[in-house]
Amino acid sequence: MIKIISEMSKATDYNQEKVVIVGSGLMGSGIGQAFATAGFKVTLVDLNSELLERARERIKDSLEFLSGTGLVTESSEKILDRITFATDLKSAAKDATFIEEAIFENLAAKKELFVTLDQESTSNCVLASNTSSLPVSQIAQSCKHPERIVGAHFWNPPQLMAAVEVVKGERTSDDTIQRAVSVLRKAGKKPAVVNKDVPGQIGIRILYAMIREATSLVEKGVATPEDIDTIVKEALGTRLEVLGPLELADLSGVDLVYNVAKGGLYKSLDSSEEPQKILREMVERKQLGIKTGKGFYDWTGSRNAESTIKMRDDHLIKILKERKESRAEI
Repeated sequence: MIKIISEMSKATDYNQEKVVIVGSGLMGSGIGQAFATAGFKVTLVDLNSELLERARERIKDSLEFLSGTGLVTESSEKILDRITFATDLKSAAKDATFIEEAIFENLAAKKELFVTLDQESTSNCVLASNTSSLPVSQIAQSCKHPERIVGAHFWNPPQLMAAVEVVKGERTSDDTIQRAVSVLRKAGKKPAVVNKDVPGQIGIRILYAMIREATSLVEKGVATPEDIDTIVKEALGTRLEVLGPLELADLSGVDLVYNVAKGGLYKSLDSSEEPQKILREMVERKQLGIKTGKGFYDWTGSRNAESTIKMRDDHLIKILKERKESRAEI
């Protein structure tokens, strides 16, 4: 069993940062693991010891697996020693310098939590939310110091994904943005600043534009889900790993992009402001994807959640190993 304590360890990490993660679910434990692996002292906070015990086991299993791949060279015990598991939020927040919220995606709950964090933390502490869709400005709405509140959206699984969207709320200070970016870079992440607090930030907006168009193509009978996903993975995806859409636009020629868009393609793209009929009907039939066994695909046979997640993680690990080997050669 882990020992639950009510006060943060007084030890500081090599960067003199005191990182607190609020919420020990898949995202919170993964974010805590990422910081601890990078050398930070971390306090992981949740409501009770049972939740924290599950988080500890999840982190331990992940570290041991990554150690077997060669991506993690320190022992899991040494990394876990950098993580304090605590149930006393106020005590943890008192001398923190960077707090990352990773609770469930509910505006009211996040607003209430940030009021507490704002009150209990010091004036030099950055308060970050892992929200992927809620406006940072609304989360900070009831706080006395909204200038300290920023979005820091990690991607799942956070221990394997480098990108973090750093979102500037209406009253977030430039200093808070700079400090958040600095801490994340020290943790080995690749922060991208979102200068306007728009719904979905960068990645979710682009992803949902793709989902909307893909769903429309299925609904109109243009192609099957399998064939659409084949083109996305084997044509778009293989290039997007090294070239973003705007780099591809430059590579193709902005004049070509302009002419294709002007020539009628933009007008033909789906512009639905509401979810399409096919989505509504799937929800009504409880065809919700992996969680019910059927969505656009049947997930009850060889295509299942476990094998799909393993395939995703193996791919991410391969990318990380190639990057690590490339850096070692320089």
